[in-house]
Amino acid sequence: MKLGLKACTAFLVSVAFMGVPLMAHHGTGVAYEVDKTVTLKGTVTEWIWANPHCGILFDVTDASGQVTHWGAELSNPHQLSLAGFSKDVLKPGDKITLTGNPSKSGAPRINLLNGGLILPDGRALPEKQVKGNGEAVPEK
Repeated sequence: MKLGLKACTAFLVSVAFMGVPLMAHHGTGVAYEVDKTVTLKGTVTEWIWANPHCGILFDVTDASGQVTHWGAELSNPHQLSLAGFSKDVLKPGDKITLTGNPSKSGAPRINLLNGGLILPDGRALPEKQVKGNGEAVPEK
C-alpha cells in the first residue's frame, strides 16, 4: 500500500512540473517589463506571419544615426486576422510606429500592445483585442 501511495504521489508531482514550462512560455510578464512601455519609429525589414507567434523585425535609427535592429512579438496569425491584420499588412521598407513592453533582458525586443502598431497610412492595429478563443474582447 505504501508503494502505491508513493508511486501515485510521484506521478502527480511529475505531472504538475510538466505544466511549469508551458506557463512560463505564455507568461508575458516573464520576458517583458509589463509595467513599462516604449514607443519606437522604425522601418520594417521583415514581417513574419507564422505560428506560433507573428513578428515584426524593424530598424530604428537614433539621433546620432546609429541603427539598431529590433523585433516585436505579436500573437498568432488566427488571432491577428480577427483583429484586423493580414499577411500582406506590412512589407519591407514600410515606416511604422510601435508601442509595446520592452524586454526585461535589455535586448531590442518588445511585446506589441493593443493598438500599438501605427501603419504608414495612419491606421492603428490591432483594431480590436481578441481572446484566445477568437472572441472580441468587450471595449471598456
